[in-house]
Amino acid sequence: MMSKRRSTLIFIVFTILIAPTANASSSGMNFIDTTMSTATDAYTNSVTISPDGTLIASSYDTFVELHNATSLEIIHRFDLGREVFHIDFSPDGQYLGATTLAIESIPDSVKIIDIAEMEIKSEQARGNNRPSNIDWSPNGDMILVANMNNGALVLNSSHLGEVMALNGMHTSDVTCVGFSDSGNYIITGDELGKVQLWDQGGEPITTDINVNEEITGCDFSNSDAKFAVATTSGNIFSYAISGLPLQSIDSGENHGIMWSTSEDILYVLESDSTPELIALDGSTFNQLHSTKLVHKALDFTIVESNGLLTDFYVATDANHIAIYGTPTYPDGYGAMGSDLDGDNIPDTLDLDDDGDSIQDDWDFNCFNSTLCSRDPDLQTIRKMVVNVAGNTIIVEDIYTMSQSDTYTFRNLSRRSIISDQRISYEETNMVENAFCNNMDKNDYIQKLRNSLELSVGQINNGTMQCEILSGLSFTKTFDKEQIKFSFKTVFDVAPNISLPVTLFLIEQISVSDSSITHLVESHPILLNHLTIEGEILTTLWWNEQDSQTPELNFTAVVTEESQINSLVESIVENLFIIIVVSLSLVTIVWILIRRRNLNSLILDDTEFDDVDNDEENFYADDSLDTIEFDANEYSKPKPIVDSDYVSKQVEDSPILTENIPSEERPTDRRAFTLDDDAEMVDKQGVKRRSGRINRNAQGPIMSTKRKRLDGKLDIPGEKIISGKKPITKASKRPQSVKKVRRVRSVKKDD
Repeated sequence: MMSKRRSTLIFIVFTILIAPTANASSSGMNFIDTTMSTATDAYTNSVTISPDGTLIASSYDTFVELHNATSLEIIHRFDLGREVFHIDFSPDGQYLGATTLAIESIPDSVKIIDIAEMEIKSEQARGNNRPSNIDWSPNGDMILVANMNNGALVLNSSHLGEVMALNGMHTSDVTCVGFSDSGNYIITGDELGKVQLWDQGGEPITTDINVNEEITGCDFSNSDAKFAVATTSGNIFSYAISGLPLQSIDSGENHGIMWSTSEDILYVLESDSTPELIALDGSTFNQLHSTKLVHKALDFTIVESNGLLTDFYVATDANHIAIYGTPTYPDGYGAMGSDLDGDNIPDTLDLDDDGDSIQDDWDFNCFNSTLCSRDPDLQTIRKMVVNVAGNTIIVEDIYTMSQSDTYTFRNLSRRSIISDQRISYEETNMVENAFCNNMDKNDYIQKLRNSLELSVGQINNGTMQCEILSGLSFTKTFDKEQIKFSFKTVFDVAPNISLPVTLFLIEQISVSDSSITHLVESHPILLNHLTIEGEILTTLWWNEQDSQTPELNFTAVVTEESQINSLVESIVENLFIIIVVSLSLVTIVWILIRRRNLNSLILDDTEFDDVDNDEENFYADDSLDTIEFDANEYSKPKPIVDSDYVSKQVEDSPILTENIPSEERPTDRRAFTLDDDAEMVDKQGVKRRSGRINRNAQGPIMSTKRKRLDGKLDIPGEKIISGKKPITKASKRPQSVKKVRRVRSVKKDD
């Protein structure tokens, strides 16, 4: 029975340990403001606040600056001559201790600033050349710093004399030191992960704790109940004073931890791509709440009231100290006086009377008006876009920041501004996450839902999406474009929306106490009403008691169907049938035309054979045969018979005629006789030899025999014809010489 109970208990404990932690809610804290360093290239790496909350101290390079916590104006600037590692106020707030870079020959790495006298005290002490923190004892009598002997020194806070040395337990440089709340214990941690506890007399307590990586933060809880250490990789461990391990968690890259002064809460400054301040339950390490940051984070300090976190300050690695807290009402809120924009701040105290996010001193964006501070710019005032989509109502609430706040948020992203003068998508997402996750979304959705009313139906549920619209991504530092961000909320309607319907806006809501909207102007509002037809109707809604409640009408459009539309719809509905019929008609017409052409164009191949043979026979192959003519085909010219003309015989010289057959050589020739006509007639029935015809673009290429001056024949392209019979002597014919008598007509003499 006992073993069964033990098994059940072990199972329950194991289930609790492996169960995922609950999702943390937003702390409700938002970005409030920033301090401004005197140097534009400053990179703040340490911050602390006085116990009374009146002074903010920050350090960068070799300088320490003091700012008024209320007005944020700089009070004094000190040059310590060496790189400043860490600063911390004394418990009474009269002194500010600082650790700087140590040098072997000059023991001046630990310095004290007198706040009342606003000067650096002459007493100094030697610290370490590695970055480490400084801590005051609870009563302020002693100061704890790391030394150069792999240990730590306890110094008298009045003259900085050595009280005791904590040496011999570390083998590497000490990177973290701290007093317990009671002053009975001291903790030291080194760069190899060794953690050592000491008593108030400087004797080591026998504990063997090693986390095997560099320690970046260490602190005791209230009442010395336990302590915690943080490492460079983001691991956090808690231990009992006896050295017994309690809890551990991997929170990502972090730059310090701090226990609450009155509650069992451990604050962790996470500084990765999504920096935030996380509050952990000190007993279970469950995440209680978190605040997203809009910048890089290197150090922080907190302010609590009655066990609750009210404000915290973050070193941003820029020339700012960022302040986060619960938004408060601005100066002049609720005072009596005329108020144009309806923000409950009288115009005499309001820096922006018309609510267009442009201060009155710099408000010149108006037309046909002599006083631009009373004429709001419709491009920069708050805008609400309302639309009906299906059975939902969509409301997009768009805000615009002032130019000064826009420059502040751009300057907080120093990593990109230094390198390329542009804000990257990564940094834009970082700012967007801070805007959206630090607000109370449920409060906003409930207020907006209560401000809407339908003529028919009820608005239920609601989901919100937050995003930055413009003003950051790849924008230069001092561009005039202002940051715009929006909250888009989708509401369900029950029962389903049936048009026409009217939406009434009862009041202009404000969530400045639970979101970043406390930095922007919320009144008046430019209403953009998107109708069902897609038409945009614009109305400027002033926040006044006697102002009329806006009514947004959504009406279904009844369109008359024209004859053209009916015809088009009929064609679309019967498109398949039309295509089939059209293809059938085209096929039938093509077949008929094809058949008609075949019937009318039946040709006899023999006709083309005769034509080809005649053409082949007309031309000879490489050498041409002598062309013979039929004497009957050509008639001799008849003499001219006229009474005015008489015939006269003229004796001409003999004309030699010759016929050169293709088979004969130029020397073997015979005279032309009239008997050749008869021979030609006899040979008409005999087909001539045909051969290959050479052609060009102008027709067949003819081989022509030309007679040269020396009596020989010049035959272009003459070739030896094989396979021909030689010409015998019997076939040779002598040249015939014939006297030709010509008759010429001569005109009679008078």
